[in-house]
Amino acid sequence: MNKADYNQEATRQLSNTTFYKPLPSDPTLDYQKKLHCLLKSLPTATREQILTESPSDPRPGLFYLLPKIHKPGHPGRPIISGIGTLTTGLSSYVDTLLKPFVTNTPSYLRDTTDFLRKLQNIDNLPNNTILATMDVEALYTNIPHEDGLQAIRNTIPEDTTANLIADLCNFVLTHNYFRFENNLYLQISGTAMGTRMAPQYANIFMAGLEQRFLNSRPLSPLLYLRYIDDIFMIWTHGQETLEIFHRDFNNLHLTINLSLDHSTREIHFLDTTVQINNGKLDTTLYRKPTDSYSYLHASSSHPEHTTRSIVYSQALRSYIVLHFASATPD
Repeated sequence: MNKADYNQEATRQLSNTTFYKPLPSDPTLDYQKKLHCLLKSLPTATREQILTESPSDPRPGLFYLLPKIHKPGHPGRPIISGIGTLTTGLSSYVDTLLKPFVTNTPSYLRDTTDFLRKLQNIDNLPNNTILATMDVEALYTNIPHEDGLQAIRNTIPEDTTANLIADLCNFVLTHNYFRFENNLYLQISGTAMGTRMAPQYANIFMAGLEQRFLNSRPLSPLLYLRYIDDIFMIWTHGQETLEIFHRDFNNLHLTINLSLDHSTREIHFLDTTVQINNGKLDTTLYRKPTDSYSYLHASSSHPEHTTRSIVYSQALRSYIVLHFASATPD
């Protein structure tokens, strides 16, 4: 992507005053004082753990885009690098606190292996079975702070602990300042890709939203799984009711919009293709149409572990998908 188009896309996103606010100066010193005040309320061991992982000389985050080359116009996925920022240690600590609650949610998917394992015992599907996927549009930036923090409080059983974790989350969310080119900004809504706690925070928000919705439905999916903002469903109640399910889910929350894709034959989810075959599910490896099979040359100036990991990760990916595709349930 050429620099002019890249900067134009970044400027377009940063001009959205719903999510970002320009800052007149670097707020690091002021924010440092507020962080130290917050840490004083924590036990000594916890405070020392956070400070150990926090930089002594913090800097603003760095904003950059990952162009979505598979979408029209190549919009950029906004990332704010949290390396060396004021909230590095705090976000890492919150991540460890939230993770156990995330992995216990009914829809939770850890990775492709976990997904394939959960499909293994699905059989005897009726003839009208529909495979469906839903994708949340820009989930991270569309979680209002008050709703995300309330989801934290609703998920954690002890009020005192829940309020403490919510307060720590709130500091990370409201002090996410960053630089692009020579300008400074503060993110005022949503969370940023790039801070350590973001995936767990987004997972807890979505888990609360979907459980509230699923518990209210007269018809539910045979199987409902989610990897952060990507949802996989097996639906056995016909296409019309599926579209009503999708419409009502979209109307549940003002800022959360989901796209829907469905088929009675096959669907793509994560890096797999799932197919219905004689009432059972078959899986195979899926590659996006934009995959050009281009990889770093072994003689590139990247670190050696990077080039080694390309071979390893591609072999592992193929092995996992193809192994589960050929395996039969115990």
